[in-house]
Amino acid sequence: MCLESGVSYFQRAACVFALIPVLITGCKSSDKPAQSTTKATRLFAVKVDSAGFYRRGPRPGNDPDLKLPKDTVVKLIRPSFGYSKVEVVTSGLQGYVASEEIAPASSTMLASATILPTDSPGAVSPADSSATQSTGPAPEQFNLNSEDPRLVPPPEQLPPIDLPAPAPAPEP
Repeated sequence: MCLESGVSYFQRAACVFALIPVLITGCKSSDKPAQSTTKATRLFAVKVDSAGFYRRGPRPGNDPDLKLPKDTVVKLIRPSFGYSKVEVVTSGLQGYVASEEIAPASSTMLASATILPTDSPGAVSPADSSATQSTGPAPEQFNLNSEDPRLVPPPEQLPPIDLPAPAPAPEP
């Protein structure tokens, strides 16, 4: 209809402006991420008796660097069909595990995998664990319970004093 001869310039312009929102809406829907994941869905556990753990990736003819026992909780960093990149929650060690040897962790496993602070009695630091330390830099630590004035929210604004008193409630 818009491209036929005999159609005025204004009718063609109206057709173009009518199609623009349709085209923009179609492009806008492709901006959404393919999969939304939360922290809870990214925690997995070893489901086999012993899973091979490779620090730099699996290579033919090489044995795994470590063996992870069953129910070891790992954080999924990058999923893949063959081997997924994971981080062991208790030690922070990163490496690769066969994707079919891990499954989403149950709530009881997640509760048992909570890490104790290093200054509490009975806590195990990553240096004391049987696995070797991570080769990456140590993560930066923040104290969010600080009294630093930059972290304290501003006081709540009070209404001005010169407002009239509220009207009394009508009696029934």
